[in-house]
Amino acid sequence: MSSDITQETEWNSLISGKKLVAADFWAPWCPYCMRLKPVFELISSKYPEITFVKINVDEQASLASRYGIRGIPVIKFFCESREVGEVVGYVPQQELENKISQLSSEVHTCLANTSLKENGNSK
Repeated sequence: MSSDITQETEWNSLISGKKLVAADFWAPWCPYCMRLKPVFELISSKYPEITFVKINVDEQASLASRYGIRGIPVIKFFCESREVGEVVGYVPQQELENKISQLSSEVHTCLANTSLKENGNSK
C-alpha cells in the first residue's frame, strides 16, 4: 500500500531514510493520474522493500516545484535523498514493474553502501 504525503517535513524525513522511495506526483483532476492510481497501488503491494507514496501536487505545490514537476503523472524514485529515476506519464503495469526492477538493481549499490555505513563497517 502507498501512503499520502501531507507535510514537507514528513517527506524530507522519508527520503533521507535507508529505503528506496517511489513517489507518485498526481492530482485528482488528472485523468491519467486516476488511471495510474490502481496500477501504483497494485505494484506497491508487490514490492514491500520499497516505500510507495503519493504526493498531490495541488496540496504540496512546494514539493512539486522542488522537483520540477510540470506535467503529471510522474513517478520519481529516491535513494538516500537523491533522485535515482523517474517514469513520466501513464505507463502500463508491466512497464512500470520493469522500471522498478531495473532501478532496484541499479540502486542496490546505494542501498548496500548505506547498510555498511549503518553498521559502522564502511570501506
